[in-house]
Amino acid sequence: MKFLSSEKAVSEVLGYAIILGISITGVAMIILVGMPSIYKLQDMSTIRNAEQTFTLSDSLASSTLLGDALQRVINVNPGGGVVTVEPNGTGRESYIVIKSANDTFNITIPMGMVKYTYGDRIIGYEGGGIWSKYPSGGSVMISPPEFHYDGRTLTFPALTVGGNATVGGNGASKVIFKKNSTQVLFPNTIIDKNRTNPLNYSISGKVYVNITSDFYDAWADYARSLSYTNVSTNSINRTTSIVLTVVPSTLGGSTTITNPISFKGLPDDNTPLDNFSFRIYGKSGGQFLDWDLRAISPSGTKTLIYYIKDTSLTIGYKDTAYNEPAETWGTVPYTPQTDSNGKYIDVDLLNQSVNLTYSNQIPVGSNSGCSNRIIQSSNFNDTAFSWGNSPYITEDNENKTQPLYNITQHYFQKMAQEGDVFFVQCQSGGLGVKGNSSMVINYNATGAITFLHISNNVADVSIN
Repeated sequence: MKFLSSEKAVSEVLGYAIILGISITGVAMIILVGMPSIYKLQDMSTIRNAEQTFTLSDSLASSTLLGDALQRVINVNPGGGVVTVEPNGTGRESYIVIKSANDTFNITIPMGMVKYTYGDRIIGYEGGGIWSKYPSGGSVMISPPEFHYDGRTLTFPALTVGGNATVGGNGASKVIFKKNSTQVLFPNTIIDKNRTNPLNYSISGKVYVNITSDFYDAWADYARSLSYTNVSTNSINRTTSIVLTVVPSTLGGSTTITNPISFKGLPDDNTPLDNFSFRIYGKSGGQFLDWDLRAISPSGTKTLIYYIKDTSLTIGYKDTAYNEPAETWGTVPYTPQTDSNGKYIDVDLLNQSVNLTYSNQIPVGSNSGCSNRIIQSSNFNDTAFSWGNSPYITEDNENKTQPLYNITQHYFQKMAQEGDVFFVQCQSGGLGVKGNSSMVINYNATGAITFLHISNNVADVSIN
């Protein structure tokens, strides 16, 4: 018998083996590489669903606590995570403290939260906002809190979560928000006579809002997105601090001349002032006045001086950040008048019919009651550098004479570029302003809080 020799069968078997091996390897690679990605996508989907559910609960809970509804029910599915109601007192307290600079009022509001945990991700309903915390420790805002500030009015209907419940695993559950109580905390003179609107600048000065929370950094990001806030954080204490400046409550009215004279929240435009005027009573006999009224910018480079010697006004401005000489203006003589309180002059620093002349012959500032007068240097540059071309001013051209209104507005705009402006007084001997002197200041304050509206709205939260 003769056997036929052939390698075909061997080749076919080997081919099938190779194909099978490749298939098994491919399935293994899918399991090893693809499945984690699939699980990751599932986790992301679960977290996204939780964020959407919490965002819905935010609006429904707010309508309950701040509206007419007495109760709201939100359907949730933990999706393998855990939903927990955490009032304060459970070890990770969250609360807000709102107080004045000198503690004339001090308000503490506990927040608590409804928290969803999935692995190392956390989503929380806190203070009327929705927040999400990542494994890295950073957090972001999903939905804004009930904290509103427009540069003049802070409105904060604070939301406090009460209750104690937990649910986990899979399946439908119900989170129930039930209105418990509402209390107006500010304004409220029954609690404290100082809790009044508009805020009293002489009492308050500044308002501090301190937020302690696991989501403190996201609160800080939200606060920075608002206008006219000064925000800082402390990661150790889990705290965000917000500083709000209080506008002087005497704007537009006649008041005693203060020391310092404060301009907080000046508008950022070319004409920041509406009124800046004085009735000044001085010495009845001999030299009437030697009064130096000066402001220095926070950087220390800019100085603005209004100087009245006897009854004449001069103005000086200097900015050491630029290699330019100072700018000096003069001179306006005022005619003294007399009433039952004595001899006085009326000085309106926004008078449009009174003119001053740009000149290097005018030292500005008291040389006995104060130090560091503004004096043009010997290499006087006849160009007023701070004005640029609006208008172009030299010692010799037609623009060298300007209304007092233009001069005051221009230099205030320069000073306000660095923030609030404070004028201090100094005088020589007994030649300062007398006690019955007065001033009127007015401007459209921005970035300075005037009204404060705070309430505490408590919800009982349960899970079925």
